[in-house]
Amino acid sequence: MKIAEANQHLRKALQTIYDESESSNIAQLVLEDCTGYDKSRLLLQKDDVLLPAQDEKLQQQLQRLLSHEPVHYVLNKAWFYGMELYVDKAVLIPRPETEELVHWIVSDIKVSGADVFNSDITRADATTQVKILDIGTGSGCIALALKKEMPKAEVWGCDVSEEALNVARRNGSTLDIRVDFQGVNFLDEAQQKSLPTVDIIVSNPPYIPLQDKVTMNPNVVNFEPHTALFVPDNNALLFYKTIAGFAKKRLYKNGSIYLEIHEDLGSEVAALFRSEGYASVEIKKDMQGKDRMVKVVSSDLNASCIS
Repeated sequence: MKIAEANQHLRKALQTIYDESESSNIAQLVLEDCTGYDKSRLLLQKDDVLLPAQDEKLQQQLQRLLSHEPVHYVLNKAWFYGMELYVDKAVLIPRPETEELVHWIVSDIKVSGADVFNSDITRADATTQVKILDIGTGSGCIALALKKEMPKAEVWGCDVSEEALNVARRNGSTLDIRVDFQGVNFLDEAQQKSLPTVDIIVSNPPYIPLQDKVTMNPNVVNFEPHTALFVPDNNALLFYKTIAGFAKKRLYKNGSIYLEIHEDLGSEVAALFRSEGYASVEIKKDMQGKDRMVKVVSSDLNASCIS
């Protein structure tokens, strides 16, 4: 089978479960993975015949895709903030909305004037001015992106899942980005004691009520880790409550909390933090116009590292 024929075959098969545009994009990714060619070379060499091993791999990947398995798990690849990450079923697939959360943090720190963007950290006078903790780090995408953008920041990531931490550490090693990943059950107050005091807390915590499961796509429900997705129906703000309490002890004065949220729970999350004594709470919409992020600023805690 020629490359052009394989592309047509993939697209036709995938259109039984995806729209035309997504089918085309997935077919492109599969062909790139099976052949080792980039997009331009696939086009130029569209009449090349697939090797038997390439054809076998393509058919195996197609069968997995037709079972609704996300292409990112099939290829063990995801792209986030200019990085190629390894992903498997132990971690959530990074989403564009989470890139927006990272961009918000980076933009705010630039405005603050903190000197964390110079990658020359070998000088004797180089100092870390910003400390960041990513709670529920998963693949490490948020923590690694922040460290990549701000090499002089000190960044930690924590997760309850050892399998997820293995993925995060693998990504850090592959990308040569130094983040301290720790195994912590964040809902256990005793385990929180191992975490640092920081200027910024960031988290994309579980926030989907379990009852929403029946309305979700099978490629999410059947493959992505439920512990990273769902919270009890009667306690949808569980992680936000825990973060609010933790930040009172481990967030420096004038430090900030950046959170991804359920699009229907922005007001509830904001009200929660205000009830906990945080005066400054801002809800931000994503590119789709949905409430997706919250920023909380504390002003009555310890001394800040950010000057």
